Amino acid sequence: MKTYVTIFACGLALVQTEFAGVGGKAVPEQRTQSFTIALNGSVADVTPLFGPVREAEWAPDWSPRFIHPAQGVQREGVVFTTKSGHGGDRLWLLTTYDVRNGRVEYVVMTPAFTANEIKVRVAPDGVQHCKATITYRRSALAPEGNEEVAKLDAHWAEEQRMHWEAAINEALAKGGTHD
Repeated sequence: MKTYVTIFACGLALVQTEFAGVGGKAVPEQRTQSFTIALNGSVADVTPLFGPVREAEWAPDWSPRFIHPAQGVQREGVVFTTKSGHGGDRLWLLTTYDVRNGRVEYVVMTPAFTANEIKVRVAPDGVQHCKATITYRRSALAPEGNEEVAKLDAHWAEEQRMHWEAAINEALAKGGTHD
């Protein structure tokens, strides 16, 4: 929790610094978007695939660099970075990892650009099937971040839904490994 507060405080300081220079004219935007995917596995089998280590089983370009702990595990409090589409680092904090209840949550910061919250909820949907609802909340930290926030729309959600559902079901069919 202390790490989460520190990351949030740093992000807030960056927002205040960035927007102070704009003279109050720029308005940081925020959007929330969700999508739900149908998966061919139980909650216990599927939920770990949303963790920072096992996501690589269905997302071949996923390559986190773990900071704490350095070896990388799936538990609350894990801190790691990934590269953003803009070439900068994204700092990730796994805030909730509850396989039993099908919950995985992250806070993701791209310094001086965006702050993001990602929530995954996995619920049973019949025998050996489940549905996962993934919710993104993206907030601009600088005027340039507003463009990234604007991408979080229904079209984006549908593209994500189709990709995630196909990739995760393929990994589940192969026993959790991606080509």
